[in-house]
Amino acid sequence: MYGRLAVVAPFDDEATTAGRPYIHHARPSGLPTPLMLKTLRPIIKPFLRPALANFKSALQRPDETQQLVLQKLVAKLATTEYGRHFHLKAKDDYQTFAAKLPLVTYDDLSDWITRQQQSEKNVLVAEAVQFYEKTSGSAAAAKFIPYTPSLKASFNRMFVIWLADLLENLPQLATGKTFFSVSPTSPQRSTTGRGKAIGLADDAHYLHRWLQRLCKPFFVVPPALKGLQEAQNFQRALAVLLLAEEKLEILSLWNPSLFDVLLEFIQANREMLHTDLRSGVLHLENLTFRFPQPNDKRLARLAAAEISWPHLWPEIKLISCWTSAQAKQAAARLAAKFPHAFMQGKGLLATEAPMTLPLIEARGFAPLLTEVFFEFLDAQDRLRRLSELEVGQEYEIVLTQAGGLSRYRLGDGVRVTHWYAATPCLEFTGRKAAVCDLTGEKLNDQFVQNCLTRLALQSVFQVLLPVADDKPYYALLTDSLRLAPCADAAAATAALETQLDSLLREAYHYDQARRLGQLQAARLVVVAEARTLYFDYFVAKGLQLGNIKAQALLVNLADAANLLRRLAVVE
Repeated sequence: MYGRLAVVAPFDDEATTAGRPYIHHARPSGLPTPLMLKTLRPIIKPFLRPALANFKSALQRPDETQQLVLQKLVAKLATTEYGRHFHLKAKDDYQTFAAKLPLVTYDDLSDWITRQQQSEKNVLVAEAVQFYEKTSGSAAAAKFIPYTPSLKASFNRMFVIWLADLLENLPQLATGKTFFSVSPTSPQRSTTGRGKAIGLADDAHYLHRWLQRLCKPFFVVPPALKGLQEAQNFQRALAVLLLAEEKLEILSLWNPSLFDVLLEFIQANREMLHTDLRSGVLHLENLTFRFPQPNDKRLARLAAAEISWPHLWPEIKLISCWTSAQAKQAAARLAAKFPHAFMQGKGLLATEAPMTLPLIEARGFAPLLTEVFFEFLDAQDRLRRLSELEVGQEYEIVLTQAGGLSRYRLGDGVRVTHWYAATPCLEFTGRKAAVCDLTGEKLNDQFVQNCLTRLALQSVFQVLLPVADDKPYYALLTDSLRLAPCADAAAATAALETQLDSLLREAYHYDQARRLGQLQAARLVVVAEARTLYFDYFVAKGLQLGNIKAQALLVNLADAANLLRRLAVVE
């Protein structure tokens, strides 16, 4: 769900959709770029600055802002079948709105969304649906979220505010050369029965056209790269295009561990990539990519036995990626590889709506209170408004957005870190709905993440998998134990398994299931290529590489069983 809307380079990839050979020409780094960011900054900042100023002003008056947002959303919702079903009126205030409409999940709305797709009238939304976005959840069945012009505009305004904040606070950005996360896609795209597209061919289409044109010169990877179907080819082409750009300044990723995978690929295949870069051209799957040939000094850096990443990309100044919840450790590892770069966490961005965005001045994640109406459930399931939240407390988000979802329980948990202006800043803590229940133990993702942090395996990859055997148990899949020299591997593994089980038993229901003999003790499964095999499994299922979630607990039993079967570790 998170990060589905990665914006990629808005190049013209019509050639690939038409089935003709595609050729990408990258501008040689040694040549002057028509639009250098340091030159363009004084021109574009005046156009972007009002959006940032208005947003900061709204953060000074959250109650007033949220009231105005709700009034607009209620007025539209009242014209839909869904609104009329609950007798909603355009002038209803918050108390009346909350009394009439129930809290819902996607399952509660699935019939309404099906009817929306079948008729394309104002069933759930008050505007024409432009397309449906299919979530790529690895823990639940797919969902189809209707996208209206207003919802698209919310995402666009979020991007404008973020961009304006960067230009305002990072004057050291000069070239603006950017890698925005790209994932391979299936060549098959579907539509609803009435011909509405499911998903977009190019993620850049989430942005207004003027913004696409503005950003186009700064992206170093073309969206045609997504047309490569073989994972090895995709990684190879992506690595070559990034290595060819010495003046790369910005990495905008989702899951930071995916860039770790790319760096491992580069390290392991540096001889092949060295040859590719010398040629200046790469032909893969009917696609041709041309790029500047690096000089001998740069190629020598690539050929080193242990590549120095800061020397390979000395101009990287900003890394934007997930840094919260399950991504925290992977983000820290990536930051250590590029110590000269500013690491900025992504805000909370779901398929359903943009919810928070990072503000440099705020030193945290500000809620997008100008686009979404927020409610929050506290630990006692009491509803709170935005201005009623307390620092240090955790809540579950309930949102009402511009695409027809009202009082929608997203299942995302947040913690109030501090206040900026008059508004609380919210850090994502994990999926509240990610619960595994083999025998009534009710383990959730956030609890498991805390356990793994305390277990301190120091491995790069780890995820807890439920094993639904006759005698069920949990298996921690990891890529390495990182044992000390001369350590007894069997004894060390047994000790770690005992510690893991002890940590999990701090959950009351898990402990009860263990005491009753419903669950066996947790086990460790060490597979050197665990992370790669994990990603390959979900890619084979049809997920885009960039959308595979960083999670501590895999709750889908079928996925866990299939994954372990592939690894040949199920007894």
